[in-house]
Amino acid sequence: MKDFLDSILKSVLFVILAIVGLCMAFIFMASTAIALGVMYVIARVRGQNFSAGQFWAQSRTRARQTQTDFQEKFHKRKFSTSAKDVTDVEIREIK
Repeated sequence: MKDFLDSILKSVLFVILAIVGLCMAFIFMASTAIALGVMYVIARVRGQNFSAGQFWAQSRTRARQTQTDFQEKFHKRKFSTSAKDVTDVEIREIK
């Protein structure tokens, strides 16, 4: 009897968790649709065309440029020495 009640409780908790997850996914999709709608209205008021694909392409271009600028700013220069430049090597044994 106890196993039966445990399995029912686990099933109910799983169903509740699944429903909560579905609600969260729906809220995320709805908020995305609202955001795209607001961006579309703003673009129309400004007299411009708006498409989600164009917006995401511009966003990717800006992100690539930012990443390139960051990498150039913090790029470490490689200092290389050839084998001919090494004249003396000291080896110490650490105990």
